[in-house]
Amino acid sequence: MIAARTIGAAERALDAARDWAVKREQFGAPLASFQMIQAMLADCAVDIAVNRAYTHQVAWEADQPGTERKTVHAKASIAKLSASEASGRVVDRCVQIFGGRGYDRSYPVERLYRELRVDRIWRARARSSA
Repeated sequence: MIAARTIGAAERALDAARDWAVKREQFGAPLASFQMIQAMLADCAVDIAVNRAYTHQVAWEADQPGTERKTVHAKASIAKLSASEASGRVVDRCVQIFGGRGYDRSYPVERLYRELRVDRIWRARARSSA
């Protein structure tokens, strides 16, 4: 569930950043017309697509009869780690696209950044206590 939830949050952040980049103008042009912004949006899309596909694959494997539970458990842990790290990268890029407004509570990326950051803290504590 954590993998799916963090990827969903990353998708929400990417949607907000993409919409912002299309409508926000700097130097007489939309932010989305700048190559670095395009690269950041593309990197976000890749992080989301790869982790969504892996999460779906693990969920499918878990539903298959006769699947070894230890193997699925290990893969689910990988999905959780990878998705939470990727989602952190995505939302960080999205905050950067928003610029100073990325820290403003009236924009969704600020809340998403806080929510996804705490997932990484909990995961780190779980690893250190294991």
